[in-house]
Amino acid sequence: MPPPRPAAPAPAKKKSGCSSGCLGLVVVFGLLSLAGRACDSFDSGDSSKDDARTVRSTPCPERIAARLPGGADAELVEAFRTKNKQITLCRTASGSLYYFGEFSDRREQGIAMKAEETGDGYTARNDPYRYEVHDGVVTIYQSGRQIGEESLTPEPSPS
Repeated sequence: MPPPRPAAPAPAKKKSGCSSGCLGLVVVFGLLSLAGRACDSFDSGDSSKDDARTVRSTPCPERIAARLPGGADAELVEAFRTKNKQITLCRTASGSLYYFGEFSDRREQGIAMKAEETGDGYTARNDPYRYEVHDGVVTIYQSGRQIGEESLTPEPSPS
């Protein structure tokens, strides 16, 4: 008699439910998520996340901010020098723009006045005077008549 044959293996049970299918989907979505994040970090080649949130403005010089209404958190907009004067433009937290004009040697206190942006610079008024800053000059008017004009040099670090 021939030797007995080994018993045939039992047929594999069909898996039911989502154990293997769901696990596969979780793995695929996890890998896609990681790949997406990796692509985002290489997107611009810049390591900073959001430039708009990391930009820090320069504060208005403290002694000038103290002279502005609501100037405690004022920010420097621009500053210039002439031969003997300094012009500092600052914006308050509420959005008001101020022109602060003074002699460079500070022989007088200086004066703060409301200003506004124009298409090519700034205008400030202290009746009867008007100061127009544009194209590298400040032009001074008294009662509508020009009484002076001085060349401006940008001042990166006003004090």
